[in-house]
Amino acid sequence: MVKQWMEEIISLENVRGVFIASLRGKIIESRGLDLDNKSMEQIAVRLLRMVAIIDENGPVAEVEMFWKDMFIICKLSHNILLVAICDSPSVLALLRITLNVSMSHILQDKKIAKIAKSQTPGRTQILRKGKFGDDELKLLSSI
Repeated sequence: MVKQWMEEIISLENVRGVFIASLRGKIIESRGLDLDNKSMEQIAVRLLRMVAIIDENGPVAEVEMFWKDMFIICKLSHNILLVAICDSPSVLALLRITLNVSMSHILQDKKIAKIAKSQTPGRTQILRKGKFGDDELKLLSSI
């Protein structure tokens, strides 16, 4: 069932691929990407760190960012990230709708729920993971 919803996402124009990650940045499932797991984990951890910083002002449901030559949009639930990697943000409206529908179905999958539940960290664990870049340090100092 999860694969079907992931295929639905990558069938959209300009979408390169999609992956599901736990809140520790571990890749649970991926489709359509030529990235290795380490690169996907780096993207997931960067997104999680952004969410951990921003979360002070209230819950975050979505994050968008550019990474290298890709546009990335991430839907965040209470226990997983659903990340779509695109060539451009031109399909953003349709992609958001598709991600919302897909996320609700993916969260019902027992295998995903079990993995995600076992990998739920505290907020500070994600902030400590990896090294902060200069741009991240500037953002942290402004908060």
